[in-house]
Amino acid sequence: PILEYWEQIESGKEVVCDKIYRTYKKIAYDLTDNSSEFFYSPVRANHVIEFIENFCRHSKGKMGGKPVILELWEKAMLATIFGFIDIEGNRKYREAILIIGKKNGKSLIASCVGLYLLVGDGEPGPEIYAVAGKRDQAKIIWQEAKRMVRKSPALAKRIKALVAELSSELFNDGVFKPLASDSDTLDGLNIHGSLMDEFHQWKNGRPLYNIIADGVTAREQPLNFMTSTAGTIREDIYDEIYDEVERIINGYFDENGYKDERKI
Repeated sequence: PILEYWEQIESGKEVVCDKIYRTYKKIAYDLTDNSSEFFYSPVRANHVIEFIENFCRHSKGKMGGKPVILELWEKAMLATIFGFIDIEGNRKYREAILIIGKKNGKSLIASCVGLYLLVGDGEPGPEIYAVAGKRDQAKIIWQEAKRMVRKSPALAKRIKALVAELSSELFNDGVFKPLASDSDTLDGLNIHGSLMDEFHQWKNGRPLYNIIADGVTAREQPLNFMTSTAGTIREDIYDEIYDEVERIINGYFDENGYKDERKI
């Protein structure tokens, strides 16, 4: 899906912004870069895509109960995040940032990613958190995942939908919870996956981001999946993240440019 998407971008069939163009130019280059410690595994990339399309279902409206069918851009993004690994089989990317307009399904895809990290990623005792500045916002992705579990017989066999959490205790001792800056459970986190939602709305967001970043240090291949629309609260965590992403993109083919191979 990465090359298919890149070919559509290059041919002009898919119109994208300059940042997306340069990002996929770099990803396409990485597919054949034999000098890197990371390589692309089609098996790992396809695994997350097949998990979502086979087991995740829409919960609302006319699509309610029907399987999630990913668009090409979503497949390319997921293949990038989950497909690049090292010789030990651990993922390259620890943080993925998706900034996209409203009504493009970012909460849906984040819910699917959360469920995959919970029961599809082969991680013992995974802790997955839907994170936001306020608890009501944190619950949006989590509640969507909860509805998906109820709609999917395969997921319902492995995950219990409880009042305040999704539990896969009997399958792999995992848990999936909403988490906000005013939560009582911010200490002692051992995070395998976080879904940081609408970080453009976070006020004084750096402390919450740091707590999540510190909580993944004990895991071999954690993932912080950050989703947002355009920023409304400026000079806070959104601007910090956006500025860093810009520097990463500008440094892709610049020997002296800013580098962070763990973020995409």
